[in-house]
Amino acid sequence: MKKILAPMFAVTLLYSCSNSDDNTVPVNPDEKYLDGIFVSNEGNFTKGNASTSYINNGLTTITNDIFTTTNGRALGDVSQSMVVTDKYVYIVVNNSNTIEVVNKKTFKSVYTITQGLSSPRYAVVKNNKLYVTSLNKASVNVYNAETFAFIKEIELNHTSENIVVVGDYIYTANGFYSGGMAIEVINPANDTNTVDIAFDKAISGISTNGQFVYALSANATTTSVSVVNNTSITATKVLDQPIARNIVAEGSNLYYTAGTGVYKMSNSLTAAGTKLFDVAQGADFSVFYGFNVINGTIFTSDANGFVDNSKIVIYKEDGSVVKEFAGGIGTNGFYKF
Repeated sequence: MKKILAPMFAVTLLYSCSNSDDNTVPVNPDEKYLDGIFVSNEGNFTKGNASTSYINNGLTTITNDIFTTTNGRALGDVSQSMVVTDKYVYIVVNNSNTIEVVNKKTFKSVYTITQGLSSPRYAVVKNNKLYVTSLNKASVNVYNAETFAFIKEIELNHTSENIVVVGDYIYTANGFYSGGMAIEVINPANDTNTVDIAFDKAISGISTNGQFVYALSANATTTSVSVVNNTSITATKVLDQPIARNIVAEGSNLYYTAGTGVYKMSNSLTAAGTKLFDVAQGADFSVFYGFNVINGTIFTSDANGFVDNSKIVIYKEDGSVVKEFAGGIGTNGFYKF
C-alpha cells in the first residue's frame, strides 16, 4: 500500500503546488500606473491649480488630479511639462519654481527639486542627469537624476524653451515666444554648450524620432521643416503655410498643426504635408494647446480659454474620434509610458 500511496501522494502534492496561490505574482495595489498616458494640466497662472491626469491604455477612461489624490497636497502653479522615465516622472512646475519627482507606478512623491530653478520650462534625462531649461535665464540647469542634487548651470546664448536628446547631443530651441531663431547644442559628456544652429525663421517646435531632430520654423507667410543631424541642418522643406506649430516626429512620419488643421508628411521631406482633418474652431491660443501623436493616435486639447476644464479629443488619422474627455485646466501635454 505504501508503494501505491506514495506516488499518489506525490501527484496530489504536485497538483496542489502547481495550483497554489504561491505561484501567482503578487500585485501591489499602489502601482496603478503601469501603462497608459499621463496628461499635464497647466492650471491658471498664480492660482496653484496645476494637475496631472491619467488616461488608461485602452483610451476609455480618464482620472484627473492624480498627484493631489495620491499625495494629499497641491501640485503647484503651472505644470509646464513632464519627463517620464522607467522609474520616475519629473513634473516641471513653472511658476512654483519646483520639479516634483514621483514614482512612475504609484505617483507617490519622492522628492521636490528647488535649487537653482528660475521659471523652469522643459527637461530631458541623459546619462543619469536631468537637464532643465528656464524662461528667465539663458542657461540649462543640470541635476543628478537619481539623487536630485544640483550639478551645474550651462550657459547659453539665449533663453530656451523645448529640449530634446538624440544620440550624443542635447538640443535646446531658443524661446518660442520671443522669436528665437537658433537651436543650441549641448555635449552631455562634458556639459558644455558647443554650437548654435541658426534658422531664418522663428522656431515654433522641435521633436525627435530618436534618430534626428526635426525643427519647425515659421513666419507670417511660410513654414519650414528642417532635419538636424549632429550639429548641422541637413535638409529643409519650405511649406506654403503660415505659422505652423506643434511638430511631432513618430517613426518615419512628421505631424504638425496649422490653424485648425492636423497635417502629416514623410520625414524624408520629399513632399509637403497632407491635411488629415480639422478640429473645431476656438481661440487661437486655445486650440491645440496640447498636441501629441502616440502610436499613430492623435491627442489634442482645447484649453477653453482657461475658464473651464480643457476638452481633450483623441483622433484616428482619418479624423474619426476615438474618445473625448474633460481634462484639467489648461491641458498642455500627453506623455506615453
